[in-house]
Amino acid sequence: MLGAAGAAAIMLTGTAAAAALTSNTGTFTERQSFSRNDGVQNITSTAFTDVARVAVRIPPGTRRMIDARYTAETMCSGASAGWCSLRIIATRTSAPGFTVELNPAAGTNFAIDSTDGSWEGHAMERSSNYLPAGNYVVSTQAAVVNGATSLWLDDSHMAVEVIRP
Repeated sequence: MLGAAGAAAIMLTGTAAAAALTSNTGTFTERQSFSRNDGVQNITSTAFTDVARVAVRIPPGTRRMIDARYTAETMCSGASAGWCSLRIIATRTSAPGFTVELNPAAGTNFAIDSTDGSWEGHAMERSSNYLPAGNYVVSTQAAVVNGATSLWLDDSHMAVEVIRP
């Protein structure tokens, strides 16, 4: 049996989670594309840098959702207060200047790894809202949040799905 404090904690947790939830649905995956890299990448920039890219096309007169996953062996090292971030973006090459960060869009607030000194396998998955027709490059980008930090990536894999409404 829950006491008043337990019931209040459940209510608050439920309310906070519900306020942050958003969703999209699709009927089926139209196409899948992949990017793999078994070479080591070392990221030292505080500006986002491409670490994986996949080109996709959304046919004229349609709209599609993009779902992208990225996995890699990682090690974030350096400054004790640092972490290493990833994001996934879609850039429409048929309309230069149109770039969107896939959801949840977190910028450098998504830590793929921290500076605890261990080798680890990590992953992230992001999805777009429905995007208009065009040619896109979907990119996983990495950055460090502290200039004294570096991110080592190895054995990475990116999967991108184009999903119909």
